Amino acid sequence: MLSIGVWHFSTAIQRMQAQSTGSNDLHTTVVITKLSPPNYPPLALQARIQGEVKIAVEVRRDGTVESASVASGHVILARAAAQSAQNSEYECRGCSEAVTSYSLVYTFRLEVPSPSQSWTIPVTQVGNHVTVIGEPPTITVINSDPSSTFRRRSAKCLYLWKCGLR
Repeated sequence: MLSIGVWHFSTAIQRMQAQSTGSNDLHTTVVITKLSPPNYPPLALQARIQGEVKIAVEVRRDGTVESASVASGHVILARAAAQSAQNSEYECRGCSEAVTSYSLVYTFRLEVPSPSQSWTIPVTQVGNHVTVIGEPPTITVINSDPSSTFRRRSAKCLYLWKCGLR
């Protein structure tokens, strides 16, 4: 009885993998062999824009990219993700068709490192999911009150709401 459950589980995984590559053949797989790391767009950092971008990539049998188009996501982030997908290198394993569809998901996320955090990897990849971490620009505001501590505020906050001038 256990072997039947394992068989159903492995069949479900194979079906999900086939759906993620856009092919009905269970042995067809597109793999990223070398990711072209995307840069977090400076304008998106300043505006504190973050989110997911989905890219549809058409990969030829030899692993070259025929096209990379944005399926969804913010326009500013989409350009960086599309360039990364276009410039990355792929391997098409068991592809019988001339062109195979492949989808990538780029997650752009902002993080302010804590003082105890020494190192953050800005780009990570697991399968067809790429995470890009950026640090938003901040400004240190010194209050006239000597007993107060330094406060880090974004430039947007200082401009729009004058957070540092109290």
